[in-house]
Amino acid sequence: MDTVIPEKAGEGKTKRVFLRIPIRLPAKIIISGHPDKEVCLEELSTTGFSFYLRESENIPDSFEITFQLKHFSKIIKVKLEVKSRINVPGGWRVGCRLAEISDEDKRSITNYICKFADLSVPIRVVSSAAFFCALDSLWRIAAYFLYYEGVKFEEAFKISLTDHLYFVVLLVYVLCSFTAFIFSGRLLETKAKMYFLISLSCLIPPFLFIMFKDIAYWKFWMWSSENISIGIFFWSYVLLTFYTGLSIVVGARALKKTDLVLGILDQHVAPPDAQKIKT
Repeated sequence: MDTVIPEKAGEGKTKRVFLRIPIRLPAKIIISGHPDKEVCLEELSTTGFSFYLRESENIPDSFEITFQLKHFSKIIKVKLEVKSRINVPGGWRVGCRLAEISDEDKRSITNYICKFADLSVPIRVVSSAAFFCALDSLWRIAAYFLYYEGVKFEEAFKISLTDHLYFVVLLVYVLCSFTAFIFSGRLLETKAKMYFLISLSCLIPPFLFIMFKDIAYWKFWMWSSENISIGIFFWSYVLLTFYTGLSIVVGARALKKTDLVLGILDQHVAPPDAQKIKT
């Protein structure tokens, strides 16, 4: 994976940076009135492609091309404009810019590059942890309203907080869990970098909440160690706590790379007007 600066920043200009990844994808160039020309895409970025042609071959400055990112996946069709023709041994290296592409295909390419850049693991882990915490918060808030004190056996070891304060803490848990989950699903949109930071930060309060709950459940389990259902309940929350903590660690360790990649992708999924403002 490369980060490429196609033009130097001069006075009044800002450097434009994009991701470029090496690939080998078969593609077909469509030229009106001519047979389709088969080529192999060598590089893919959020703004264009490059491929090689034999010395005897030639193409116009503008054409359409079709390809698949994966076997049996949707065929992507885009319009390209040639930006460079570099003479190399045996032919030409052609660099092209995306001229026309649907929003769906652009998201597919962005998602492909994002996975290639190895962001799929931290993004998936954070998103899954937020989803599990959101599910947990739903039954907790429902239990609170149905039984007032939440789960009945919590009365035996309730933390020394007033009922009203516990309800406030529970609301914070619910809001943070759902905020983390909602923003974790928007990482291929504009402001993706900010959304990832929000999602990761909002997981910290839920992690602290379920960690303290684990302590309380452990005490109760020690009093009723023969009860298998309580043991299963306790260990399921230990697993949730571990997974949520792990997701925060994984997300934090990948933060520098995530910040770079999502920041770059953000430039190319933004509307054209927003990009003009940035530059």
